[in-house]
Amino acid sequence: MSGKHIKISALAIVYNEEHNIREYLNNMSFADEIIVVDSYSDDKTPDIIKEEYPHVKFYQRKFDDFSSQRNYTLDLATHDWIAFFDADERITEKGINEILDVVRSGPEEVALWVKRVFYYQGKPLVNNNFNEDRTARIFRKSKCRYSDKLVHEKLIINGKSRVLKYAIEHYSFINKEDFLQKRLHYSRLKATEFYNEGVNTNIFHFTVRPGFRFFKYYILKFGFINGRRGYEIARILGYHVYMRYVYLREMNAARTKILVIQQKMIGDVLASSSICNTLKAEYPCSRIDYLVNTFTTPVVENNPNIDNIIPFEDGYRESKLKFFKFLKKIRKTNYDVVIDAYAKWESGIITSFSGAETKIGYKKWYTSFFYNKTIAPDKTVSGSALYHRMQLAEALTEKKHPIVYPKIYLIEQERQEAKKQMSEKLNMHLPVFMISVLGSDNIKSLPAEEMAKMIDKISDSCNAQLLFNYLPSQIEKAKEIYNLCSPKTQAKIFFDFYFKDLRSFLAVLEQCNALIGNEGGAVNMAKALDIPTFTIFSPWINKNSWNMLTENEKHTALHLKDYFPEIYGTKHPKEFKDQSLELYKKLTLNLFENDLEAFLKRIMKQAKDEGLLLSRKESI
Repeated sequence: MSGKHIKISALAIVYNEEHNIREYLNNMSFADEIIVVDSYSDDKTPDIIKEEYPHVKFYQRKFDDFSSQRNYTLDLATHDWIAFFDADERITEKGINEILDVVRSGPEEVALWVKRVFYYQGKPLVNNNFNEDRTARIFRKSKCRYSDKLVHEKLIINGKSRVLKYAIEHYSFINKEDFLQKRLHYSRLKATEFYNEGVNTNIFHFTVRPGFRFFKYYILKFGFINGRRGYEIARILGYHVYMRYVYLREMNAARTKILVIQQKMIGDVLASSSICNTLKAEYPCSRIDYLVNTFTTPVVENNPNIDNIIPFEDGYRESKLKFFKFLKKIRKTNYDVVIDAYAKWESGIITSFSGAETKIGYKKWYTSFFYNKTIAPDKTVSGSALYHRMQLAEALTEKKHPIVYPKIYLIEQERQEAKKQMSEKLNMHLPVFMISVLGSDNIKSLPAEEMAKMIDKISDSCNAQLLFNYLPSQIEKAKEIYNLCSPKTQAKIFFDFYFKDLRSFLAVLEQCNALIGNEGGAVNMAKALDIPTFTIFSPWINKNSWNMLTENEKHTALHLKDYFPEIYGTKHPKEFKDQSLELYKKLTLNLFENDLEAFLKRIMKQAKDEGLLLSRKESI
């Protein structure tokens, strides 16, 4: 072996592998770290690892599907080069030497494939499709990730790859019963995959496909050469195909398919995800799909209560043909229920075209065209944005549900990357505040001069680091606010702190001590991440709709109406949209300065009392 020492992480996902785990761990001893994620085995697998292999990093996680389990394990790895073998696979000594030689040579390839020789009942299978198998088992974490398929997950490789010379030995099944049970497990996962794609069963699935699977393995792939073993495998493979459609038929019969529609902005998409959360709790076996604008999908990724996120692309609005094809796809899914939280003509057409038996939406003059169940929103209720969504859910369940603010779900890798990025540019001993310096447009943004005064006040009140949050298109306006700040404040501002995408912004936001600034999507995201907020509402936005969670001291929200109620009288704030820029001039720092000071004092005390700064530093 030659070349420099490049460290390798050996990974495995396991369940009830007590008959394999010792040999696997011994076989992986060439790696610099070994990580095992167990799906709560009920045999001795966990005990063997903990007691006999204390150097192995052992985790447990409920199994949902192979792709997510592998990606979760991948995120735990310390090193870039990964050896991701199954517990029933064995690398020969020559194979180990080949792997180390190739990795240490600094190859241009980012993934290495291995050939597998399958063993059944103690002997290798010959002249059949099993031994034609190639799989990518060694790869660079920074260049590869698993697809989202539930079974037969595929490694997505961003770069070159090659096949290694020496094959590995695969003891995938001990005997006939073991092979049958494993194939049935795959059948269930494949059925779930088909179900999510909206596949319906027919006689062809139960007759021709299983028969052809038997014929393909036993005759076309020369499985008969393996004698009785080949016949047993061919029968189980045919039965495996048959059972995937049995499971699919059962799932289609038992599960309700629900589509929730919210084609609006980030705050609305977060708010309407509460419908998904409520319905999944009420109907745990249902399929919940969530149709949202493409740019908003990051805020609902990884939500365990959403089975499928359906992105609504801009092209559907630009092309009638694309929109019609999209409608056909919705129709094909055969939804039982559609809940339209968007309530526009566009979403109404989608709802109507779905063919769902139950179609729920808000009551408007035109809604009888689209829905057979409607609710009349009560605009006088505090926190009405969530209250109205819950009304939609209750129209289906016919019972009252508690209003719970939605959450954003981040994975550990995203958190670690955010911590690393912050540690490279910030002093992690000091608090960090995210400043929403601008709203989505001028009539949702505190004037630049007043925003700069507020930021100066924050800077003078506490020794904190300030991250500016603004859209790329708003950079000139953000610079204007920065230039209006005092030199002392500017020294604390990290104007060009880079977010590569919305998920990376969310991960950084989760590490901040608070978010302060204009009302908008960032405020709703902070609340969903349980980050304290200080929010300034535009004069024309109804604070009563979006001031959720302000009943405690964690969140503070203010509005011009709080100080000048006589301006509004009995009128709704939306009636003052055209006057927003003029009214903003009345919303000066001296009105809310005491509230801001009290908020900052609470945040700083909380950081000190809970040791948040220290724990954040130690986690890097």
